[in-house]
Amino acid sequence: MTEKELKKLGRAELLEMLISQSEELKKCREQLEEAKARLEDRTIAIDKAGSIAEASLALSGIFDAAQLACMQYTENIRLLSERQETVSASLEAESRRRAEAMIREAEEKSAALLKSTEAACEEKRRKTQEEADAYWQNISTKLDAFYEAHAGLRELMAMVTPAGSGSKSHEE
Repeated sequence: MTEKELKKLGRAELLEMLISQSEELKKCREQLEEAKARLEDRTIAIDKAGSIAEASLALSGIFDAAQLACMQYTENIRLLSERQETVSASLEAESRRRAEAMIREAEEKSAALLKSTEAACEEKRRKTQEEADAYWQNISTKLDAFYEAHAGLRELMAMVTPAGSGSKSHEE
């Protein structure tokens, strides 16, 4: 499988490949254990059959093949792991970049919303103050008119009623 094809694979596929490689490595180790067991059997056979040199030449090929297969599987697992780490690092960097952009955007929107809300509040405060001033002015005018109206009435009553006589007749 080429490096380009590996990069196209998803995380799950890469993990499946890693698991598959691990299983193959396990099988290879089991074969190695079998080969060791057969070696012990062959050692006995060598004693019976003939020269140790002939037996070692025959067995060294088996061990060389097993060791080469083990090394290949180990190298494949290492390469796959490195590629996975690279892919994971790039995905993490992209996720961080997107998160930072989203945070900046949210902060900008928040600042704009705060500014518009403060402006609206200030406008409402100004209008309310104007309405309160107008209302107070209206009440003051009415109170002044009421006071003036009653002040004239008091003066009129004071003129019609002799001083002191009206108050005594009400008290009696």
